[in-house]
Amino acid sequence: MKKITMFLILVFVLVSLTAFDMTKKSDIEVTGVDITIMEQSRILRYDFTLKNNGKKVIGEGQDYPGHHGIYLNLAVRPNEKLESLMEMESTKSHKKMAFRGGGGEGSIQPGKEGSFSLEYQIKMKKDVDFEAVSESALDATLIVLDGWKVIAEIPLSQE
Repeated sequence: MKKITMFLILVFVLVSLTAFDMTKKSDIEVTGVDITIMEQSRILRYDFTLKNNGKKVIGEGQDYPGHHGIYLNLAVRPNEKLESLMEMESTKSHKKMAFRGGGGEGSIQPGKEGSFSLEYQIKMKKDVDFEAVSESALDATLIVLDGWKVIAEIPLSQE
């Protein structure tokens, strides 16, 4: 009886470990990122090209009673160096730069690429070091959301 119980426990553990592979890599890949500093308006702009390496459409949208679809959405979360140079939104649980605009594809088909842009407010002080902002722009993490669900967090410093 003990052997059967141990065998069942071992099978349960092995099935659990293989069924929930937490090391699975995201199907989203950053294939391009361009940084633009707009000094006059004090804007840091990111232009991303993302590729869907998976087999399903990413960002198909959620069915809900509102008028604006909830599709693929991006955000850039700054690390310390970049955060010190940017205007930040005051939130309790998320570190967010002050968003000034952006846009892009609502979804990405399997094997295809999509283009996206995001713009954030650089600190409004007299002696802004725009060169430091440019050098620190990749000191951040790109967050990719499908609706409300975070599907990838990609460190930009590796790009």
